[in-house]
Amino acid sequence: MFDRFRSSGLEVVCVGAFETAESCEAWRQRFGLGCPVVPDEDGTLFRRLTNGWVPCNILVAPDGTVLFAENEFDETGYVAAIAALYERAAPSPLDRQADQPAVERHVPSRAAARIVVLGGGTGGLVTARELRRRLGREHHVVLIDRSPVHLFAPSLLWLMVGRREPRQIQRPLTRLAAHGIEFHQGDVSEIDLDARVVRTESAAFAFDYLVVSLGAELAPRDVPGFDEMALNLYDLEGSSRIRAALQSFRGGRIGVLIPSMPFKCPAAPYEAAFLIEAHCREAGVREKTEIHLFTPEHQPMPVAGSTVGDAVVEVLRGRGIQYHPLFTFESLRPERREVVSSDGSATQIDLLLGVPPHRAPDVLRASGLLGVSGWIHVDARTLRTAHEGVFAVGDVTSIRLPNGKTLPKAGVFAHAEAKIVVQQIVDEIQGRPSQKSFDGRGSCWIELGDGKAGFAGGQFYAEPEPHVRMFRPGRMWHWGKVAFEQWWLRRWC
Repeated sequence: MFDRFRSSGLEVVCVGAFETAESCEAWRQRFGLGCPVVPDEDGTLFRRLTNGWVPCNILVAPDGTVLFAENEFDETGYVAAIAALYERAAPSPLDRQADQPAVERHVPSRAAARIVVLGGGTGGLVTARELRRRLGREHHVVLIDRSPVHLFAPSLLWLMVGRREPRQIQRPLTRLAAHGIEFHQGDVSEIDLDARVVRTESAAFAFDYLVVSLGAELAPRDVPGFDEMALNLYDLEGSSRIRAALQSFRGGRIGVLIPSMPFKCPAAPYEAAFLIEAHCREAGVREKTEIHLFTPEHQPMPVAGSTVGDAVVEVLRGRGIQYHPLFTFESLRPERREVVSSDGSATQIDLLLGVPPHRAPDVLRASGLLGVSGWIHVDARTLRTAHEGVFAVGDVTSIRLPNGKTLPKAGVFAHAEAKIVVQQIVDEIQGRPSQKSFDGRGSCWIELGDGKAGFAGGQFYAEPEPHVRMFRPGRMWHWGKVAFEQWWLRRWC
């Protein structure tokens, strides 16, 4: 690889994050690299140029320009970026689609627009309901989802510790018909952007406007042994199994494992650790229990900044939760119930809660919508893709922040983005330029157990870094989260 760079006139230097000069030289020799490998022992470059987790691949020009940052670590995208550098024979910024504003499109108003929304999660529901509220009934709105119900995913954490029942956090999507929205249950099998048609196994839907809100697909089978050893923290079945396991737990080691990045709801694994710790105290088994949290991040929720990360670490330490940052996951050994790191060390775990790998749904790979990151790249302000009349919101997108990092995947952003997309579509249908744009504001609760929660929020589009404030934890924030849950389920479902 590196010989090809040199032959094309490109000089290459590799940087080893949190590595010594000796380990970098050993790595260079092990793989027979024809370029120097220099240490970044204290992680200065790592923290400045990445989202704050390992592994991460990044290409930087001699002038400091980031040519390509594989913050979300899609190897296919990284290989494509390197191939593009070979072809150009000189460094040039890549992946501009995510950074530059999309061209504003003005089309004649449509007497009867056909709008298709893919996905019945946060972004999809808000989009469909707001479109129906803002547009006359001559315009057709259809929502497609594989599931017959909307699941309010943030409440899975409460279900996990017995504070909710499944029926309390789900609503049938057939209710959308009462609001003048057609709901079709089925898997999306094809998105034909040229013909402007979405197909499922049983129907086809032509569109004038398309809003993709399919979310991030969970891929536990990408980790061998996950299904045998780990309980999925991010779905209803897994959370129900965690609940049953906790009810019979009498002591031992509990682990929360984040094997790879990115993952949605960045606070969720930390909230899970806090809620489990509180549950163990309530059950009288805390003194017989160790709780471990393994993550490739250098700090909790790194995009939010050190203030938030340090506050969460302080709570972890105060609760006696053993925190393993920059954990480079290698494998699971179900037969020994071990979590193995890349250095060969292993930790035996009796009860393992896992965050499965996240990826874009397969149907998008053939659609032409995915960028080199492996996600849909959209204009940061308008949520438009490079295709006319096609928008994307929520976890399925990749939005580059001013500091080169990416916007976290969280429902609060999907909700806000959906409202901007609705305004864009409504204004276009009515023949006027849209003045509304997404401002990058977001917030989240951090459930701590014991009836308390923290709260953080701010401006993620701020320059040079996101400006996020962490508020003092207390019971008020917990009840605020409960109130939000109840409001959401009444308002949008």
